[in-house]
Amino acid sequence: MGRIWKTAATAALAFITAAMLTAPSAYSQDIEKKKVRGAYGEWSMSPDLTGSEIMSRARHEAKEDALRKAGVGENVWSIFGMMSSSTSNTFMEAYSEMSVMAIEGKVAVSKEDGKWILSEAGNPVYTVKIDAEVTIDHTEEDKTYAISSNGISTHYNNDDKCSCTFTIDGTDSFLKVFFFNDEMAGMVFPSNARPEQKNTVFKVGETYRFPENGAIQMRKNSADPENVVILFVATKKNYPYLGENDAASILQWIYNLPANDRAIEVKQCVIY
Repeated sequence: MGRIWKTAATAALAFITAAMLTAPSAYSQDIEKKKVRGAYGEWSMSPDLTGSEIMSRARHEAKEDALRKAGVGENVWSIFGMMSSSTSNTFMEAYSEMSVMAIEGKVAVSKEDGKWILSEAGNPVYTVKIDAEVTIDHTEEDKTYAISSNGISTHYNNDDKCSCTFTIDGTDSFLKVFFFNDEMAGMVFPSNARPEQKNTVFKVGETYRFPENGAIQMRKNSADPENVVILFVATKKNYPYLGENDAASILQWIYNLPANDRAIEVKQCVIY
């Protein structure tokens, strides 16, 4: 069962409106709406959850089932694939928020029937069935389009330097690079100090160094090991990033890029 983060609430919804104003959207002809009946979800009682939280999670499971019945598939936002347990907390909490919101945005419930039952073991379980209209985006990722990097280690000591090379397959592209640690997030390329970088075109098949000159200093903020995500986003068109320096805004911008216009590389590491 998917976990729903409690932080996916009002503050996260606020930036969606702003992000949608500046982010590209799918073409209307690629959108289909399909009605689904009897999608099912359930969640068991546990001491760490309130009754309303359990009901909310059961509804979320029913919406995931509605997506499956409509042919969308269980993983509605799969551009990052499987993330390891060492992933930055900041990144993963925002990623979970976006996954939940992606489902909420795709499933409009028209009818809901919920009730509490007892499982065979005698535990309270909330079950729910829904009828819904599912929005399906048929825009598919371009499988020939990819960005790949080499040289980023999985482990660094505090104050080590990090640099890499990368290549792009498929088409000449524009590049954004984002950096996430346990406390913060931000765009490290293009740099605000060098506005000409915003219009740099990276050619197919050529090898580039990142950073172009020098390296990123891998410095942690506490005595504990720190989890880091470096995110490379190549795009066929020059989509500007105008959002805030926080993980949720960055991931929402990426989510709104047309699936066939983006290529993504996720690198994870730990600073000791």
